[in-house]
Amino acid sequence: MWKKASLPYYLLFTACFSLFWFLFKLGGIIDAGAALRSTAVDMVLNIAVLVLTVEVLLPRYFYPGRYARFTFLLAAVIFLGGSAIIVLQLRLMQLSLWQYQASLAKFKLHFFYWFWSDLVAGSYFMIAFIALTGAAIRLAFDRSRAARRLAELEAEHLRSELANIRDQLNPHFLFNALNTIYYRIDKANTVARSLTQQFSSLLRYQLYECNDPLVPIEKEIQFIEHYIELQKQRTGDQLEVSMQGFALMRGFAIPPHLLMPLVENCFKHVSHFAGRPNYIRFFCGREHGQFQFQTVNSFDPAVRPAPTGIGLTATRKRLNLLYNDRYILTTTDSDSCFETTLKIPLP
Repeated sequence: MWKKASLPYYLLFTACFSLFWFLFKLGGIIDAGAALRSTAVDMVLNIAVLVLTVEVLLPRYFYPGRYARFTFLLAAVIFLGGSAIIVLQLRLMQLSLWQYQASLAKFKLHFFYWFWSDLVAGSYFMIAFIALTGAAIRLAFDRSRAARRLAELEAEHLRSELANIRDQLNPHFLFNALNTIYYRIDKANTVARSLTQQFSSLLRYQLYECNDPLVPIEKEIQFIEHYIELQKQRTGDQLEVSMQGFALMRGFAIPPHLLMPLVENCFKHVSHFAGRPNYIRFFCGREHGQFQFQTVNSFDPAVRPAPTGIGLTATRKRLNLLYNDRYILTTTDSDSCFETTLKIPLP
């Protein structure tokens, strides 16, 4: 995959090596125009093979472990690139491969050694050397980046473990206390018993069911539904909440509590108009190998929230650690509507 961040390095390498190669050519050709044209042919094809190797062949074939195909395609690219250099350099000299015997007879041994050692061997060697050197540099950088990311993940995991240990002390007590409270509530008070059950379910999920790197989407959705029901009881009829696609989500897993910051933000920043609708809308879907979660809430422009809250910042950091650049998280707002959209690849 092409990365714009690599462009300055390619341009710098092209400029430096072109200057060096032009001076080298000028020493043998003398004619500056001919040397410049010869250098241009070499540089265009060498850089093309370099970019193709580093930006296409490596990520598509080498990294996924398709080594045989990578080797075959790399050899084919080097052969085609070197052959193109040979043909074009001969054209610049107003020669062709079909004139080999005539040129050999005319220039005797000089043409023989120049053709095979300088043009043929030199073209293939240079294009292979640049492509392989570029691939080796890319591998080294990617390995270093992967090592740093692994260290960040390990540090994040340790912090998460400490936080889980710390957070499980009080919730465990609360979970047992809630069970006691539930059985003390009069059976006729169905609303209070239902709320207690939902809150107890939230704690049970947090304590016992979300300690793995991935959890079934059904459990994560159920957790969110219980949270939403509790919030609806708190806000009453002043807030309209709708959920679409929740019942269809099944058969895959996501990291636990990945969606909750987006849900919490809606209830935190939703409007409280007296004579206008206040609403929150949630949508779940999956298509093209991606899971999509979208939230929309009304808000009061007079109390506009900060552009990036702590919840969204922490969520982006976690998404970077989990998915690198394979996710999309966008936020948009209009006059009185705030929307977030998250797309992550399905495992």
